[in-house]
Amino acid sequence: MLGDPAFDKLFGDAVMVLRPYLNDIICIGGCANALYRHHDLASSPTPAYLGTKDSDWAVPVRLAKRTAEPLAELMKKADFVEDIRGSATEPVVKYRPKDDAMAAEIEFLCPLSGAPGGRRKETASVEVQAGLMAQPLRYLEILTRNPWQVDLGKAPEFPGFKGVQVRVPNPAAYVVQKVLIRDQRRKNESKAKDCYYMYEVSVVFRDNLTALEQEYEKLQDLPVPWLQRYSKNVRALFADEHAAGATSALDVYEGSGIAGPRITADMIQRAVAKMLDAMGAP
Repeated sequence: MLGDPAFDKLFGDAVMVLRPYLNDIICIGGCANALYRHHDLASSPTPAYLGTKDSDWAVPVRLAKRTAEPLAELMKKADFVEDIRGSATEPVVKYRPKDDAMAAEIEFLCPLSGAPGGRRKETASVEVQAGLMAQPLRYLEILTRNPWQVDLGKAPEFPGFKGVQVRVPNPAAYVVQKVLIRDQRRKNESKAKDCYYMYEVSVVFRDNLTALEQEYEKLQDLPVPWLQRYSKNVRALFADEHAAGATSALDVYEGSGIAGPRITADMIQRAVAKMLDAMGAP
């Protein structure tokens, strides 16, 4: 699925620990993009690009307890090392494998809007369950709107996970959130990867763009300023083959060694524009 056997094992080990919570949490980020290929509405599989070795999971601000022991304890018992950063009062906690040679992390994120202080207060972390710290992020709630499911066992790398349903953001919400988070002091490298992920969404679901249109319509009750900024920015990003979205996505492709036929900035722009037209984005 992700092109790296060591990371695939890490992801599978994490899913095993998280299994009692898979109806409560959502796999987001680059891992979600890779999982899209195994959704029932995906077109013929294309090589996945994973621009990170992190596994991110969106969790509610208050995560119900589904097991006798809290999730933080289960993570540690499964040999994930708790990596605590930041201050003692607002620690940022990530989980990593014991093998230091595997430079990968598992992180839990929650919506800023539901965190203590709401949108008025930036905070580094929130205790969403006893001992489990999550980083609040603006716009994350978009990814929780009508999530889709992917049977992890459909990925050839996970034959033992048949029937295990992992929730992922619906692709329309994924694209909208990627555009909105560009102004959150993100590095240019991250912005470029997000543009390539948006292009991949347009390719993976090219035969079922109507489904993305239906999901985009369900997002029309988001705050008006969000929708206005998304519409303005996404069209500018992919206005033509010279626009930042198309050129940065091409840079990612050319620097990644992704297998497959050669693509151009013009091909990227046209694929994403077709998706946006189908979604009805102004």
